[in-house]
Amino acid sequence: MIKRYLLIDQWTKNFALLAAAVFATGVFFGIQLTLFNNFIVTRLEIEPHHLGYVEALREVPGFLNVLFIALMMRMAVPKLAGISLIVMGLGIIAYAQVFSVFSLAFISFIWSLGFHCWLPLEQTMALQFSPDEQKGKWLGVLRSVMGVAWLISIGFCIFSFSSFGYGGLFAVAGLVTAAGGTVLFFADTPRSSEPEQRFVFKRRYARFYWLQLLQGFRRQMFITFAIFALVKVHSIPVETTMILVFLNQLLVVLTGPLMGRLVDRFGERLMLSLSYIGLIFVFMGYAFVTHRPILYCLYCIDNLLFVGSIALTTYLNKIAPPEDLKPTFSMGVTMNHVSAVIAPLVGGLAWYFIGYQVIFVAGAILAFISFIVSQGIDSIGIGGAAEGQVESAPAG
Repeated sequence: MIKRYLLIDQWTKNFALLAAAVFATGVFFGIQLTLFNNFIVTRLEIEPHHLGYVEALREVPGFLNVLFIALMMRMAVPKLAGISLIVMGLGIIAYAQVFSVFSLAFISFIWSLGFHCWLPLEQTMALQFSPDEQKGKWLGVLRSVMGVAWLISIGFCIFSFSSFGYGGLFAVAGLVTAAGGTVLFFADTPRSSEPEQRFVFKRRYARFYWLQLLQGFRRQMFITFAIFALVKVHSIPVETTMILVFLNQLLVVLTGPLMGRLVDRFGERLMLSLSYIGLIFVFMGYAFVTHRPILYCLYCIDNLLFVGSIALTTYLNKIAPPEDLKPTFSMGVTMNHVSAVIAPLVGGLAWYFIGYQVIFVAGAILAFISFIVSQGIDSIGIGGAAEGQVESAPAG
């Protein structure tokens, strides 16, 4: 059943290798995000403003992403992506040596270098290695592959935490991630008939940049402070965190391809709009709800709204020529992380001086602004406007 659901019979060699690498990143984040908040509270007794400093430094490589990609433009995409995952793997293995906020920030910065080079490369390979039609569906398949990896790794954490502890599980994540990077060295290098640009910043992509900037604020606010609030404010134990993340990823796996098909069918504007409206309710719930089961549901709902990232990727694929894709994705990652560097710093200090609620109210406001900006996207689903019509949309 899983084989049919993930369309494995239709995978090419390159797509299968990319899926293996995506699976490895799923193991990385399945373990890292599941254990991280309890790890830093238990071992370091970290405070919100300290977490803000750590996360801001960790996001700096994302801010510099476009420079990294420009410097390494001559390298083959799969090989560069493989090196990026190996750096990630070595970084998380070093978490076993963390005993201070400074060492936590330094090691997080190291693995983040690899991750933020990987991001635009993954998007580029996903578009190049998938069939020409229904890109959203294939991006959804990759998201489900990552979700399966999360499920396996979270289940492994649940049943082996007492034996392996934090250090052992971080080592497992690192080894699997490095292995995922290694397999990419066997992928073919995509050929382009057009000269590739080192740096792209065009007015026609302005709406994509703005939505990435806003997404960076929202994403970092939620990733940094949602689970942390459950642990710090509502005192949930590590076992509950693992079960919550497991259930959440199960939903992502089950809905991944469906979400991608919905983007293909109904278009980017409608799916982004629904995603942003849902996020408004999620953020407001985290600000004012104290009942744990409701908060658990809101956490899962937020992660089901990942359709926004799929829609932004397919939107850029419609308005950008192939030679612009990788540098524009890189610029999008950079724009995303301009805000991602600022958000944890401001959020941590706001929590410290005002209270955690202000973080989530601000997230709801940013989701509403994103909804307004997304209304300028002129795209509809299969059977709708031609690509040329999409390209003529105002950049905003």
